[in-house]
Amino acid sequence: MPDDRISLRQLLTLTFAALLSPAIQLLPGLTAQRAGAAGWLATLAALPVLLGLCWLLWRLFGDGLPNAAQRLLGSALGRVFCLLYFLWGLYLLAANARQVTLRFLTISYRNAPMVLFLLALLGVTFWLVRKPVRALARAGEVFFLTLAAGLALSLLLGAFQVDTANLLPVWVEGLPAVGWATLPVLGLLGYVVLAPCLGGHVVPEEGSRRKILRWAVGLCLTLTALQVVCLGNFGPGLAGRMDTPFFMMVKGIGFEGTFQRMESVIIALWVLADLALLSLLACACSELAQKGFAIKKRSTAVLPIILAAAAGAIWLFPDAFALDRALEGPVLWGGILFGLGGPLLLFVISLFRRKE
Repeated sequence: MPDDRISLRQLLTLTFAALLSPAIQLLPGLTAQRAGAAGWLATLAALPVLLGLCWLLWRLFGDGLPNAAQRLLGSALGRVFCLLYFLWGLYLLAANARQVTLRFLTISYRNAPMVLFLLALLGVTFWLVRKPVRALARAGEVFFLTLAAGLALSLLLGAFQVDTANLLPVWVEGLPAVGWATLPVLGLLGYVVLAPCLGGHVVPEEGSRRKILRWAVGLCLTLTALQVVCLGNFGPGLAGRMDTPFFMMVKGIGFEGTFQRMESVIIALWVLADLALLSLLACACSELAQKGFAIKKRSTAVLPIILAAAAGAIWLFPDAFALDRALEGPVLWGGILFGLGGPLLLFVISLFRRKE
């Protein structure tokens, strides 16, 4: 649709809300396992890489990742590039749909049928993504504001229970482990790089680079605060053994005598982050499929993508063990490869094109 336009702010808020879903699965559990009490520094250590990636994305993908790939690589190779990222996005969609469903069953509905929750979740995702992108962007703004309020309140109340002995001191000899702990953070880049697939819908505006870099700093500071509060509450040993330390942390906060079930509210709110993530992935896949398969309308690809994700979630990840292996293996390393490798490749090609 020619009028299906969104602002850069809307795309950034949708991406921020979406990243909160995988972030609580990875942080601070995996960083604590690798760096102990210094794990909270991992997000700060990854900030230069995120800033560099955001600069690359701003430089290359002003008209969207699919259009940039075809412009720099040509029609044939550009379609291959889009199809590779399409398969990556579809894999992430299936894995995260299964992960969110598993979290529902583990925390709230232990005896409920998994397939029912999975289909309901993907059904809502289909409803959001088949609409124009501007409708998803407006929903993303609502999701972001709601999640920001819930997260800010949780971290504020949780900060009163922080034990600084769980965070400090950080010795110089422990800093190399911080570099190893940045890998789970860098794995989130595999999600970030799919957001520019919607770049063709973004209205060009002045100061866009500054907005993107401020967004990157805000994301890293938020994830650092999340890690500080969770690690400060539990310590690295206990946090490293928990599935979702953040949800365990909110179970211990509330207002005595009035509001003591805050975790129920936060867990319910986090469904918005899950929907933002799945919708962003499905929408990015539909944009990539439109270019890769030469489809006339983006909405035509949405239903096959949702059905393929449902099938992948059921058969690729039949149990929690298979899902954990995928999240700690292909999803982590694939996120680094697709998040950094693809943009760097296109950047190098753009430099050679400029010299010609």
